[in-house]
Amino acid sequence: MKKRGNLDELQLLRRGDVFKHGFLSLTGLLLVNALLYSYGIEWTSGKWAELTIILFVIVLCSVEFIYYDIYPLTEKRQKGGIYFLGLFGLISIAACGYDLAVEKVGIIADGKITASALGILYGIMFLSVFFAYKLKTKYNLKYESD
Repeated sequence: MKKRGNLDELQLLRRGDVFKHGFLSLTGLLLVNALLYSYGIEWTSGKWAELTIILFVIVLCSVEFIYYDIYPLTEKRQKGGIYFLGLFGLISIAACGYDLAVEKVGIIADGKITASALGILYGIMFLSVFFAYKLKTKYNLKYESD
């Protein structure tokens, strides 16, 4: 993966496309969420819905950055951040899974997704960035040697 300052024109265009995709996804999902609220449908309690949408779009953009080898940080910083996300994802899944098992709250309570179930979802999203990075690294090593 390349550093931010060493991107060629195509990679700069792709980076702009990634930001455009993220902006359009965020706008669309927030509009759908507002539409649901206007009809009285609340799928999580409090402001967890907006946080979930924002985190989903960040993960979506991060995976697309990794796919195109244009992640906006230097390789060392991005690698450390991605490994931290993977560790945080595992911890989140384990802690929230334990919480669901011990408290027997369930995934849905009062017609809304519980905080523990959202914690597992966040962990899965963070792990997807880690797995995308590992797959792309493996792919790059395979095709660099050929």
